[in-house]
Amino acid sequence: MELELLKEIWEETGHNPANNPASGDAILEMAKKADLSMVSRMRRNLLFEVIVVLVCVTAIALFYFAAFNGKLREVSWMYIMIAAGFLFYYYRKNVLLKRMQCPVCDIRSNLERQLKTLEKYVRLYLIGGTVLVPAVLAAFYILVQHKHIIILPFSNISAGRGLVLYIILSVVLTTASFFFHRWYIFKLYGRYIQRLKQTLEEMNG
Repeated sequence: MELELLKEIWEETGHNPANNPASGDAILEMAKKADLSMVSRMRRNLLFEVIVVLVCVTAIALFYFAAFNGKLREVSWMYIMIAAGFLFYYYRKNVLLKRMQCPVCDIRSNLERQLKTLEKYVRLYLIGGTVLVPAVLAAFYILVQHKHIIILPFSNISAGRGLVLYIILSVVLTTASFFFHRWYIFKLYGRYIQRLKQTLEEMNG
């Protein structure tokens, strides 16, 4: 779709690829610029994402360092560790996107190679983000029970019933998290990956 659109624009401006072989190179150059623009948008989204994560983690960590007389500091450290893992993921993904912006590389072979790796990163992000929800909730529950901290005064609910309700809540939140992550990842990266794949298919076609 992207490549066909560029060809139409090129022809409408008075150029004919059939009569001028050099125009084919010009179209590829236009496609390269369009692809680099999409990669730039993904890098911008990645930077926005890491800023949001750092702000949220900082707020949560400060809260649990101070709340409940500091009895839940482990939660703060848990979120700090998650943020550290995300920063490593951010670094690796940013390096990959930089490689995709290589101005002197062959656009076809470079995109084809890096796009496969990018799809793996995005898939890992979806799975990891979804799995983290029940993992964090389980760790939080174990910590609260171990330290006998009362978060909500449900004095009339037994421990067994409270556990069942917590499991149901975890399942609901995990399911909601999966669909949110899928929409969110597609919004930031998935749609650009699809367009890049379409361009590659048209180049190889």
